[in-house]
Amino acid sequence: MKLKKVASLCSKTKIFCLYDREEYGGEVSQWLGDSSAIYPITGLPYMDEENIYSMFDISAKQQEKIIFRHQHAPEGINLSDTDPTEHRIDEESLSLVYDGGVLKPLQTRNGISFIQNKYLSPLEDVIDMVQLYERETPQGMTYIVAKTGLFVAAVIMPYNVINEKFVYHLSALARQCSRALAEKKIDRPAAEAIDKTQYRINVDESTGEIINFPGETEAEQ
Repeated sequence: MKLKKVASLCSKTKIFCLYDREEYGGEVSQWLGDSSAIYPITGLPYMDEENIYSMFDISAKQQEKIIFRHQHAPEGINLSDTDPTEHRIDEESLSLVYDGGVLKPLQTRNGISFIQNKYLSPLEDVIDMVQLYERETPQGMTYIVAKTGLFVAAVIMPYNVINEKFVYHLSALARQCSRALAEKKIDRPAAEAIDKTQYRINVDESTGEIINFPGETEAEQ
């Protein structure tokens, strides 16, 4: 995982969320992200606000515009590598560019959800190993977990993009694609007929002589 990509996401939203999670045996794991996704930070000493700013070279002037939260891991979000509500997601091959970002549609048990593709960027060095899973909070809210093998590499919240305007644009696009497909099916037989006529061989019935070869025009004769 690329921590600089995580810092870049946080810097763009001006929100840094540093979470502490108490593990078995009293150890503490830490997670970093913005309000929409968090990532485990491993192999580092215990971090605080000052350490984070120093590690990512965030100046005092930049810090003035940043909201920094350092608190316990959010309740209801399971950061463990396993979860009884977990379900593997079959990813769609289609992505959408909408409102300045790339959205990845995911079919969950509770219907269609979208995540912002940028939240997979910190995992680009291991993206071939990444698999997406859906989990649920005790209240039934769906959230997405990205795993590399058996280990959680990111927790991503669905992007709240579905509204009347969004559905209207998608419906209009689907209608246009359906129309284009219908026209393509209509034009195909005519194109095939022209193609066969173009390459027909004409033979003189009395002599058996070939009058013209495939693709030959009258001007070439």
